[in-house]
Amino acid sequence: MPKFVELLELKRELRDQLERKLTQRERNEALADSHSRREPRMCGLTVHPGRGCSLGCKYCYVEDMGIRGPPESYKLSGLQLVYAILSNPFFLPSEQGTMLAFGSITEPFLPGIRERTFEYLRAVSELLGNPTQISTKFYIGKEESRILGEIDPKLSVLVTIPCLSKAEVIEPYAPRPELRFQTIRNLRDESIHTSLFLRPIIPGVADLDGPKIIENAKSAGANGVVLGTLRVTPSILERLREAGIHELEELLTSKNIKRGRQVPIDTSSIKSSLRRVALRAGLRVFPAACSANMDSHSLGCYACSFGPCFGELPPIDPEDIREGLMSLGIAADVYVKGERLILRVRGGVRREKVAKYLVRAFARRMVSTMRT
Repeated sequence: MPKFVELLELKRELRDQLERKLTQRERNEALADSHSRREPRMCGLTVHPGRGCSLGCKYCYVEDMGIRGPPESYKLSGLQLVYAILSNPFFLPSEQGTMLAFGSITEPFLPGIRERTFEYLRAVSELLGNPTQISTKFYIGKEESRILGEIDPKLSVLVTIPCLSKAEVIEPYAPRPELRFQTIRNLRDESIHTSLFLRPIIPGVADLDGPKIIENAKSAGANGVVLGTLRVTPSILERLREAGIHELEELLTSKNIKRGRQVPIDTSSIKSSLRRVALRAGLRVFPAACSANMDSHSLGCYACSFGPCFGELPPIDPEDIREGLMSLGIAADVYVKGERLILRVRGGVRREKVAKYLVRAFARRMVSTMRT
């Protein structure tokens, strides 16, 4: 198991190697990109092989993020992407580092984007080796499944199937659910860790279709299921009303709903029911998408309240972490309290944030910070 200070040195070495391979223009483009500075989410650092989507799903939040127009492939090359990620102060390389999540603001296997997706997956796997997940609702054939297995045998794939009976209305231009179940079969034939992503859970739809979706996913060979919450904006509510989904306002977890702000719908009772269905079917129920990623890589994690997730947690040496942070110019005292780490950071908010993200990724534990 590598030490924290060793992974920080690896990050510097990898970045230096790529710096010599890229031109000044290519480096500048990478450093100007958001991958070089974006803070990771709990599921990891999001990786964007494209922007926008043409599938027209009624629950989609992409337009509310200001992303309009036809979908387009991302402009960075694979090497530029990796250089940008290695330049991100919150990122830690290797399987013991930051999780990576593909598929946030696009469908990664859309025509015109899928080649960039394969390029990025290959670059990330060969140069970084971080735990990687990708979510999709597109059809992935046998040959593409074979390629994915060659690129990253430990890849975690989430196949989104939130509805059956109203699929043509709710997801008008997406591949039919039958094709997505076939995607699960194709991926599992290549021994790729594949989970059903029953997301979003739409009241009035998931409670009726969910058991059948879970049954079909189990038959297709899925490793498990992730049950995801529906988040809405005013425009999403309107689109779902037009699709025949009513009375969602009564289930809003906050009445402060406005353009651009996503408010979760309370689907706790439906989620509990579907969880029982999945367990009876013999499927593992992952509490979050990143939990499936941990399982795919046989790693343990206790970095959030959903955990602990699976395998053993890595051993922690407070002096190793203190030395690693010091190599970044961050002076900090490190304390281990049960399965939680406490960092007492000297300096500003920026240093505190960098320390928290890096240490949480490495330790796979909850991290509390304070500034002195």
